[in-house]
Amino acid sequence: MPHSQFLHRAAGQPATPAAASAGSPVQTLLARLDGVRRSGRGWMARCPAHADRSASLSVAEGADGRVLLHCFACCELSDVLAAIGLQVGDLFPRRLGHSIGHGGDPVLRAAAAERARQARIGAALAALASEATIVEIAAHEISAGRALSAEDTARVALAAERIAEAHNVLWPARRGFAELVRGITGREAA
Repeated sequence: MPHSQFLHRAAGQPATPAAASAGSPVQTLLARLDGVRRSGRGWMARCPAHADRSASLSVAEGADGRVLLHCFACCELSDVLAAIGLQVGDLFPRRLGHSIGHGGDPVLRAAAAERARQARIGAALAALASEATIVEIAAHEISAGRALSAEDTARVALAAERIAEAHNVLWPARRGFAELVRGITGREAA
């Protein structure tokens, strides 16, 4: 199985390679590729690991700054990187403590913690929206007089658990919601 697979879908990509942070891993990678063009939330380029006549290398930047790439001709990640003189570590942003000296700068650490908090909030809100749709569909089926299958019932229970998890991210001081979910579903909310 190729190691060059997307780790997850990323959101909020820079509009162009130049819009990526100066010196960022994605900018470093894109500068070494040929035939780079914008595609959706990322870029497509000719893969340097094989004789690529059309763009088969997908490049994106994760929300945490890591580079996500995939060759649709199934080239190994190590082959792609070796062809342009990079290593796997070059696909990740430097950690704050390493890039600014021993221990790191408290202001930069606080800024990174705030970005992480905002990312958790965004993920919780996305989960709420998605899982609320599941609950809405189930409610519609029940109000129309149709019974839910065992599979659908299990999915609604999972939606309730995920809503409880999102609730705990958004309102950490109000953890009582998990007990409510446990009472409804009979299962522990994470």
